[in-house]
Amino acid sequence: MIPNTEHMPASDIPVAMWLVKAGLDDVAPETLVTGFCSHVVTAGIPLQRVFVGMATLHPLLRARGYTWTQTGGLIGNEAMPHRDPDDEPEAWVASPLRHMLAKEVPELHRPLTRPEAIGDFPVLKEFAEQGLTDWFAMAHSFGWTFENGRHVTDRYAGIGMISSFTTMRAGGFSEDHLTRLRRLVPLLALAVKAAMLTQMSRDLTAAYIGGDAAHRVLNGAIRRGQAERIEAVILYADLRGFTALADRLAIEPLVETLNAYFDCLGPAIEAGGGQVLKFLGDGLLASFQLDGRRSPQEVGTAALRAARAALDAVQALNADRSAAGLPVLALDIALHEGLVMYGNVGTGARLDFTLIGPTVNEASRLENLCTALDRNLLASETFMRIAGSGAGLVSLGRHALRGVAEMREVFGLAQ
Repeated sequence: MIPNTEHMPASDIPVAMWLVKAGLDDVAPETLVTGFCSHVVTAGIPLQRVFVGMATLHPLLRARGYTWTQTGGLIGNEAMPHRDPDDEPEAWVASPLRHMLAKEVPELHRPLTRPEAIGDFPVLKEFAEQGLTDWFAMAHSFGWTFENGRHVTDRYAGIGMISSFTTMRAGGFSEDHLTRLRRLVPLLALAVKAAMLTQMSRDLTAAYIGGDAAHRVLNGAIRRGQAERIEAVILYADLRGFTALADRLAIEPLVETLNAYFDCLGPAIEAGGGQVLKFLGDGLLASFQLDGRRSPQEVGTAALRAARAALDAVQALNADRSAAGLPVLALDIALHEGLVMYGNVGTGARLDFTLIGPTVNEASRLENLCTALDRNLLASETFMRIAGSGAGLVSLGRHALRGVAEMREVFGLAQ
């Protein structure tokens, strides 16, 4: 719905100008909601409770929702996960907002003092019992649809922001109040869209290349060859036996299996302050930077703790899978430390923000040694130097690594 700004009352002009400035200034969504509500109340529209929900593009979240009240300010900041249609919460299934999204209803108005107007939505009865007198909602499209080929896969494709407004005013909202909301809320939706685009850029970039890499890219590190030397602990992981499993397992359960094992690695790495930079088929590359915020020994300890936690998680997963009659895999991890180049590599039009250099290659070669030594965790001598003698790792002797000129001393967990 496009607002008609003709004859906008003087009281609403400060609201409109604040929204324009907030949208240009990249104000956070929660600040947009609280600021909008406060300005609208000051302009004379008697808001009591406001909900604003906004769609997002995030691997885990379908939308974010914010609830504001006149007495409590922002009282709700809810992340709404992706769900299967059969797994939606009962309260949401019975919600008038879901009805609007599913039926593509752009506006819904229900006077709460009229029992016949609220009988089909339980939440409106609850609002009436709380003394609220009117409920008004609007839905605004961001122009987005989510498609897979020719088939729209999102149940509420095209909806960007949905908002509802209640009042305690005797007689509910006046026609003037509703007209003014129809003018102002689309401006809020436009500012929210600007804020959500920024947030989605951060979320999606972080999901695909890692949090720190995303921060660097979105702050301008986008030219091919733009890289810097950094010291880092490299964690290189691989699933032993995956290739053989892939030969006999259908693609759908194979992907589910791979994700289940990656779920053992990702949270452990992130909890230790590391970041997953790249998935390499059935393996991954992660880093723990030595950037001065923690001592080298603290970084080494965190990386080793993450590796152990991942191996423990795999052990628990394998126990569950064995009990269910599902195939199990072993996880092999190598820990190495050294100087790497961190930045952009690729073609002129397709770049990857990652780690490159001999240190990364040597970590890969070290991981390849896990099978031969029948160990699930191996560490290099350079890693041991920062982790310290209390790390609980013992020498396994000197071994040749493919492509590395000199033999390297290798360490593993004490058995």
